[in-house]
Amino acid sequence: MKQTIKTLAASAVLLASTAGASFADNSDIRVGFTPKFLKDDFQTLMTSLSKKAFADKGFTLVGAPDPNGDIAAQVNALQNLLANGANVIVFAPLDAAGIVPAVKRANEKGALVFSIDDGPAGGEVTATVRADNLNAGVQGAEEMVRRLKGKACWSDNSCIVLELQGGLATPNGLDRSDGFADTLRALAADVKLIQRPTEWTADMAADAAQNVLTQNPSLTGIFMASELMATAVNAQLKRAGKDAAVGDPDSVIRVAIDGTPQGLQLIRDGALDATVSQPLSAYATKTAELIELVSKGGTIELGPKPDGQVIDTPVGPQYQLNATLVTKENVDAPGLWANQL
Repeated sequence: MKQTIKTLAASAVLLASTAGASFADNSDIRVGFTPKFLKDDFQTLMTSLSKKAFADKGFTLVGAPDPNGDIAAQVNALQNLLANGANVIVFAPLDAAGIVPAVKRANEKGALVFSIDDGPAGGEVTATVRADNLNAGVQGAEEMVRRLKGKACWSDNSCIVLELQGGLATPNGLDRSDGFADTLRALAADVKLIQRPTEWTADMAADAAQNVLTQNPSLTGIFMASELMATAVNAQLKRAGKDAAVGDPDSVIRVAIDGTPQGLQLIRDGALDATVSQPLSAYATKTAELIELVSKGGTIELGPKPDGQVIDTPVGPQYQLNATLVTKENVDAPGLWANQL
C-alpha cells in the first residue's frame, strides 16, 4: 500500500476536505509571500520567480513584503498578510525558531503553510520545499574523488582534503557536511579528511585554509559548503603559492555548493573546479504546483520523485529537489539559476 501523508496541517484538514468549495477557482487562492531579504541575487530571483509562478497558476498575490533580514519583521509581515485575507503563506524563513509564531497563527486560521529553502522548528507546514542538501554534499564528494584519481597522490594514498563546513547548527550545513564526509570516506578511505567549521563566513574559511595549508603544504583538495568562501580561500592559496589554475597538475581541487553567479564565473576563470547548483528555479514552480494540488484536496506522497524525494519531518512533509553538478562543460547552461539573472 502506498504511503501517503495529508499535506495540510491538522488545523487545516477541514479546509482541505472542502477544497473544491473553498477554492472553486485558482483565483480564490490568495498568497502572502515573504523572502528573507532582497539584498542578494538568490533571494531576489526567488521572489521574482515565485511571483511569476503564482501568476501563471492564476493565484491572487496579497503581498510580498521584504523583511530586510529581520525575523520580527518577517513574522509581522506574515501575520499582516493573513489578516489581509491570505489563505496561503509562503516564506523563506530567516530563523527556524523565530518564524514559529507566524506558522502557528496560520495554523489557527486554517491557512496553508509553505516554507522554502529551509523549514520552521515548530508549528505544522503543508510542505517545505528545499534542495536535497545531503545529496548536494554527496555530489560534491563524488566529483572530488573523480578529480583526485587524476592526481599523483591517489596512487600512493597520500591525498589530503580540507572540508570547510557551513553552520552545523543549520539543517543545510549539517546535511551538506554529512553528505560530503560520509561519501568521501566510503569512496576514498585512504584520503586524509580535515574538517573545519566556518559558520558560513568567508573570514573563518580563510583562516582555516591558511592554517591547514601551513600544516599540510601538500593539500590536494578543498570542499566548501558555500561558494561565499571561494574568493577568500583562493586568496590564501595564492598567498601559499598554490593557486595553479584548474587543469594544472599542481592545482588544488576546489569544489563547492550553491551555484551563484560568482561561483559560475570562477569555474569559467579556472579558479573553481566544480559546484553543485541549488534548484532555485524549481523552488517557485514546485511550490505553486503543490499549492494547487493541496487546494484541490490532493495529498503529497512520501518517497522518491523524478525531481527529488519527499520525506516526513516533525513539522510536515519536505519536498527535497535535486541539485545540479556544474563544471566547465555545463557552466553556461540556461537552466542554472545564476544564468537566469
